Amino acid sequence: MLIFKKVNFYIITFSILYFLFSLNSYSNDAYGDKFLFIKDQYLGKDKTYLKNSSIKIIIQDEVEEAHEVSMVVKIPNKLKNTNKILILVDNNPIQLVTKIFPQKPLKSVGFNIRMEQDSYVRAIILDENNIWNVASKKVIVKSPGGCSLPGCDPTKEICEPSKLGKIVMHKYKRSSGNWRLKFKINHPMDTGLVTDPNSGKIIPEYHVNWIYFENSKGELAKAQTFGALSANPTFILDFYEDFMEPDVKATDTKGISYTL
Repeated sequence: MLIFKKVNFYIITFSILYFLFSLNSYSNDAYGDKFLFIKDQYLGKDKTYLKNSSIKIIIQDEVEEAHEVSMVVKIPNKLKNTNKILILVDNNPIQLVTKIFPQKPLKSVGFNIRMEQDSYVRAIILDENNIWNVASKKVIVKSPGGCSLPGCDPTKEICEPSKLGKIVMHKYKRSSGNWRLKFKINHPMDTGLVTDPNSGKIIPEYHVNWIYFENSKGELAKAQTFGALSANPTFILDFYEDFMEPDVKATDTKGISYTL
């Protein structure tokens, strides 16, 4: 009986220590070796970065629909004059979601993304001193496969066809005072990782790669986009100031242009 109690004591003690060690490792994991590898790859080995908690990533802590995850990034006032924003998902096969190049100050940006599995989601903003400011949020994916499974499986459900390249865009003033530009384009955004359930063949990569927003006074913003954006992607840009109704142009990896 005494031996059993001792063994039980050691097991409980080991479990507690292991939990504390895991917790400590988890807390440090956000900016560990994996992040440094990604930083070197996408930001540059010689580039300085800062962890910036004032950048707010609004996204669910746990997601069910991994092929369409809504997220918004709120940009702090000190970074509103940035000319480059990157969105990355560490554990995606396609890590880089989008690069945004604002020409007017932005208050927030939003889009719908794919997530393959549990991962840190990163919002990375270049400041006026050429320093990257990084915010990170861990997201749990309860139904993995956002990049490698079809968003709509015709063997299980009715997949409504949509007109390729159809654009819908609205501009309006929000109660907060900023001006929102909301853009959506019909496009499959094929990742090149999904198997056609009918033929069994891989569906080739095919996605929107650039979106341009401009009016008669010049460019408002442009975005380089990748297959980690959801099918029929939506973009939200919140500007501080009013602006003339813009024109929009999108291009895809087949060289097709779409305009509104």
